[in-house]
Parts: sequence; C-alpha cells; structure tokens
Amino acid sequence: MIGRLKHSLKERCPECGKILQLRAIDIKAMDNGIEITIPKEIICCSNRTCHYERAVEQKRRRRQEDILTL
Repeated sequence: MIGRLKHSLKERCPECGKILQLRAIDIKAMDNGIEITIPKEIICCSNRTCHYERAVEQKRRRRQEDILTL
C-alpha cells in the first residue's frame, strides 16, 4: 500500500471485488529551484495482492502568487 489512507469508498475493485480506498501521496517537485511537495490523491484497492490503482482528477489550486495579484 502506498500513501496515507483518507477514507474507504463504496466502490468495489473491478479486478478482485474488494473495497476501494482513497489515498494521499506526496510528490516532490522543483519550483524556481526550490524543492516542494505536491499532494496527489489516488484510488487503490484495499487488497494487498491486487495492484489496481486509478488517478483522481485533482482540484485546481491557485498558486500563492496568483492570490496576491488579485
């Protein structure tokens, strides 16, 4: 299992039939030479032997610079 568990979903895995979970992972990235972490959510199966996972469409977040210019 990867990431931190946020909550379990009502959906079932199409491969094995177990309950799906919403998990959060942190991805490291570079922004103007500064290392930052970007949170990303994925849906994955609760069964440890099943490797089903699906990306969740991320919400658009404004950058701090965009907020200051408004």
